[in-house]
Amino acid sequence: MQIQRFWRISLLPLLLITFIATLHAETPNPLSLTGGFSLMDDQGKSKHLEDYRGSFLLVFFGYTYCPDICPTNLGIMAQALNKLPPTVSQRLIPLFISVDPERDTIKQLREYIQTFHPRLTGLTGTSAQLRQAANSFGVYFARVETNPPNPKHYLIDHSAGTYFIDDQGRLLEIFEHQMPPETMAQRILQRMQP
Repeated sequence: MQIQRFWRISLLPLLLITFIATLHAETPNPLSLTGGFSLMDDQGKSKHLEDYRGSFLLVFFGYTYCPDICPTNLGIMAQALNKLPPTVSQRLIPLFISVDPERDTIKQLREYIQTFHPRLTGLTGTSAQLRQAANSFGVYFARVETNPPNPKHYLIDHSAGTYFIDDQGRLLEIFEHQMPPETMAQRILQRMQP
């Protein structure tokens, strides 16, 4: 039993790294997402992936109580947006999808995203809606209880990549956690310029 657990724990990160590495290569054919989402934005309006057709997207899944990964990646995303020419930046919508529906209310989400970038949109929903959205992007997330368990103080383990989606709703690339903003901006420019 210990050996099976070891192999599951050891192989899963290796498979994930291999998958992400293949996405970083310049591919002529973007990958289609397996679905979409039906969520609520930080203004209380219903939003679907189809609502963003015609715009490129930067999508990050996380939660407002995240101690490190989320603020780091959202800060990098904001810096990358600021490095883009306005003609490119205006065609790109940054989205932050919460995976913590219990604590991330619309008000909490709105206050949180304002600290990063004025164009960042926050999205949330029910547990089922968020699970469906995460599955569409191949995003992993799971609640991690503290010891002793406390209903208000817990962490959420989650994927840390930023998803770059084209104006037709297809996945172009997954930017790895802590990618330098200069590199992110350069890759966005390469994909968005005609």
